Amino acid sequence: MTQRTRGFSFTEVMLAAMVMGLLVIYVFTLISESNRGTASAYHQYVAEQIAREPLEVFRFLGCQRVRENLGQSIADYRFNEWQKIETVSAATGIERPEDATAFERKITVTPLTRDDIEAILVQVSVRPLHGGAGFGAGLEQLNRSTIIVSQP
Repeated sequence: MTQRTRGFSFTEVMLAAMVMGLLVIYVFTLISESNRGTASAYHQYVAEQIAREPLEVFRFLGCQRVRENLGQSIADYRFNEWQKIETVSAATGIERPEDATAFERKITVTPLTRDDIEAILVQVSVRPLHGGAGFGAGLEQLNRSTIIVSQP
């Protein structure tokens, strides 16, 4: 009569531990990549909002008012220079997320005239401070633009 032993052999235990270890590494890698993708998408969203803000403000002000101030700044929107983004604008009171301070922007305004129609081309560039990869996927700068036409 043979005696049966219960339990697992050392080889079976080691094989199970190795499989579990590989699964744990895979799950942690998935979580890490997910977090990285989420952070990249969030920074892209913040940069997009920073770029669209002056476009919306200038649309509201209108072509003529912006043209009148080309040689200076409008509120704290300075033209043709890189500006750091503040969480709260001293001139306008506009509040931005804390992460907005990781970016800077440049606003370029170009007057346009054709067939007695006056307009302005507003271009906004946003980039991370310190040359960091703020947008992910190797994107170094975000550019947005609009044309604002003078209304009769």
